[in-house]
Formats: sequence, structure tokens, C-alpha cells
Amino acid sequence: MSGGFSEVDLSRARRDTPGCEEVLHFNNAGASLMPVLVLDATTSHLRLEARIGGYEAAGRSREAIEHVYDATAALIGCDREEVAVVENATRAWDMAFYSIPFRPGTAS
Repeated sequence: MSGGFSEVDLSRARRDTPGCEEVLHFNNAGASLMPVLVLDATTSHLRLEARIGGYEAAGRSREAIEHVYDATAALIGCDREEVAVVENATRAWDMAFYSIPFRPGTAS
């Protein structure tokens, strides 16, 4: 593949995603099937929140959370300051759209 990206090992991705054994899932824009790694990280963090509280869990996980910005920036070839992580694509589009300073009589 071009752009410095490596090819995806489709067989491994399917093995690592238990839902692939259950369904053919095409709604990836809304919510794709979770691989085991994501499921484990999410449930582990939720258990931590249940034990010590949400803000405290976020504090303990700060390094891992911050790493997401660096890893994403490296993946898509930008600076970490250009990465925004939000809850879904609709919210991301909404934030981007409303950041455009539309004014009457302008083309931008």
C-alpha cells in the first residue's frame, strides 16, 4: 500500500475480532465490531472506574490516553495537536463544520 501504511493482515484481524464468527457486519461507520484487545482495554478501564472513580481512573490512565494522540499522529502523518478524539463520527463532523466561520457574502 502507498503512503507508508503496511497491509492489513485480514485473517489476523478476523481472528482477533470474535464478532466475525457471528455476523457479517457492514455498519462500521456507526460502530464496528470490537477486537479482543479493544474489548479488554475498555472493560478493564470500566472496572477501574467502578473501583476508584472516573476522574481517578482517567488520571491513572493518562499516559496511555496521551499515547493515543502520538500513535494516531504517527499513523496518519500529522502532529499530535492536529488529532481530535471524540465519541463518534457525527460529533467529529459537527465540530469541524461549526468551526468554519461562515459569514453572509463570503465564499469561505
